[in-house]
Amino acid sequence: MLTADHSDAKFILLNDYDDSDKVELGTGTVELKLEKDSKNRVKIVKPGYQPVIKEYNKDLKWDKEQRIALTTRQVDITAEPFDAEILVDGRVIGTKAIYLYVQKDRFLTLEVKKPGYMPVTKVYYNQPDKETPPFKDHFVLKDRQVRLEVSPADANVAANGITLGKGNQDIRVPFGDCVTVTVTKDGFVNYEKVLCNKEGDPEPPVRDKAVLEDRLVKITTAPNDAAIEIGGKRVGNGSYDLKVAKNSCVEIRVSKDGFIRYVKNYCNQANMQEPPASDFLEMVVDEAYTSSVSSDLANVRITVPVNPAHSPEAAWKILSSIITGYFDILETVDYNTGYLTTSWQVQNFQSSIIRTRVIVSSGGNSDQLAYAVKLVSQEAYLDGKNPVTVKDDERFQDWARILKKYDGLIQEIQARLQN
Repeated sequence: MLTADHSDAKFILLNDYDDSDKVELGTGTVELKLEKDSKNRVKIVKPGYQPVIKEYNKDLKWDKEQRIALTTRQVDITAEPFDAEILVDGRVIGTKAIYLYVQKDRFLTLEVKKPGYMPVTKVYYNQPDKETPPFKDHFVLKDRQVRLEVSPADANVAANGITLGKGNQDIRVPFGDCVTVTVTKDGFVNYEKVLCNKEGDPEPPVRDKAVLEDRLVKITTAPNDAAIEIGGKRVGNGSYDLKVAKNSCVEIRVSKDGFIRYVKNYCNQANMQEPPASDFLEMVVDEAYTSSVSSDLANVRITVPVNPAHSPEAAWKILSSIITGYFDILETVDYNTGYLTTSWQVQNFQSSIIRTRVIVSSGGNSDQLAYAVKLVSQEAYLDGKNPVTVKDDERFQDWARILKKYDGLIQEIQARLQN
């Protein structure tokens, strides 16, 4: 008498030499007549359990009542894609379909994975206080997984704004969706890429690389409204995020009235100092600026009519007297043509050289004596490499300011010649 511990378990008599069914004996409890010269093989089956096969040799002595327990759970596992690996407790068992057997009071961890896909994991218990395993379980890998290799190795990785961590990461791309991946590190230009897992779109790669190569310098200035220029074009005031491409250099110029112009190069090249992640550029007060005044009379020919009460000789004497009060040396003096020039007077400052001179020529119409007076004010920047002399005309440019010591020269000439 054979009795199973489950009343709905089936008893099947098997052939002696293979596991093919010979005849179904019954359910729950059956009587088995032991045949001579037969293995009397019986299989006990119940959905959700591993079948048990028993042999009852007639030549052996058996208790008349035999109890058979089905204790090992069986789960029919299938997976897609069909070449995805099926692992049990970390060991590869097969692909496409397997039988999972969970012994009594034990549990097993099943994992389905394939490169480029997000793996699926599930734990099956065969314990009284745990969820009963299903008869069948089907897994479909739909979410994609991209292995992102990051350089530098300590760069931060985020997906859709959520930080994943530093260095190499596995990026999950849900089925039917897109994910924006950003890689950041102070001092580098951000890397950003969109990965999509949608029908009709190109499949995301199994592996991808995010190499941060272009550098980023966060520049701030003092004063905080100084103009920042690159290649002659203003790009910001007070602050600017400077991008320096790999194998290149960028020169920036920072300027503001009253301060010495700041010029600096940032290079992203081998064997060159790395650009800093941030740079604070504090400008120095320009003494040339504080020692001068803005003037619309600089570098302009000003015609000064002479009061007819003054004779030409007296007017020339007054004019010469005023100019020599400001300038020590007269380079050219010609009363007959009414032409006078002073020598350049030079004043050196920390960042520039200012040169100043006066040029006088006769002007006006023939009916009234007049002089054209031009106060020339020019500036040459010092680059720290090539010295500048007063004769280096190509280095000087007109300056829309006048040193304070010459302020009032034009007005004095106008006042004394016209009164």
